[in-house]
Amino acid sequence: MKKTLVLFLSFLAFTACNDGDIIVTSFDFDETNLQTCKGASSYVFYKINSNATESISLRITTSDELFLESSTREIALDGSSNVVNYRNYDGEITSGYFCSAIPPVEPLVTADYIGASGVAILITETTLDDNDGLEEDMNSNLDTDMDGLLNFYDLDDDGDNVPTALELGDDPLNPRDSDGDGIADYLDSDDDGDGVLTRYEAGGGLDPITNVTDPAVGPDYLNPAVSTEVIIDEYRTHTYQLTSDIQLSFSGLVLTNGEEEITLETLNLGEQQQVEDREITVTPEFN
Repeated sequence: MKKTLVLFLSFLAFTACNDGDIIVTSFDFDETNLQTCKGASSYVFYKINSNATESISLRITTSDELFLESSTREIALDGSSNVVNYRNYDGEITSGYFCSAIPPVEPLVTADYIGASGVAILITETTLDDNDGLEEDMNSNLDTDMDGLLNFYDLDDDGDNVPTALELGDDPLNPRDSDGDGIADYLDSDDDGDGVLTRYEAGGGLDPITNVTDPAVGPDYLNPAVSTEVIIDEYRTHTYQLTSDIQLSFSGLVLTNGEEEITLETLNLGEQQQVEDREITVTPEFN
């Protein structure tokens, strides 16, 4: 009987047997969305098929952050810390069933298959973006100012304490080059070419834009006639956007309910977009 289950698992239904009893389930989650809940020490990934009042869920016990970097994790199911549940209910359920600190008493569970054997495969794809308007290669290791933040998510690519977005000018495809030295301002440590680093023309602060000797010309870092130097070897606070998408699947999953057993060689639970979408704030160390 178990061989039959494995061979026909790709169809929309399967059967399990126990002393002649036959249980038929739809196991059709293709049209439902993968969802996630995060607690203090665990994550729950789940799909709800409201039409069939059934769900499948994975609980992973960990305090680690799972979505902050691209990775592929293989998580061994053990029936306690990391466990899959396939359930039928006597009524419809909502996300509150999985995301509430105390699960509701209704609807009632009419069948519960526990996956204590197999491997969950969680793929996380993370995107970092400084939103500066530049089209940049996320696979590049370029870090112009060597501040530990790669250019594609560095708020200030050249480390002069003027954000890249403000140094590009009106056309990011033709970035501004104030001193005409062939180096665009957003990559030029001395934007006006007066021999004083832009970072040192902030009047002792961390924002060169606000230090203005001649309002008719603009900030001192763009005024070659002003070269007052106050050495500041410190970076301003940076922000960037972190967004993560995930894919979840199982390999060698065995679901049991008493003496009934269902074996799934592979099961793809699909993907969830923007499971993590947050602004990261960091102040790079000056080296």
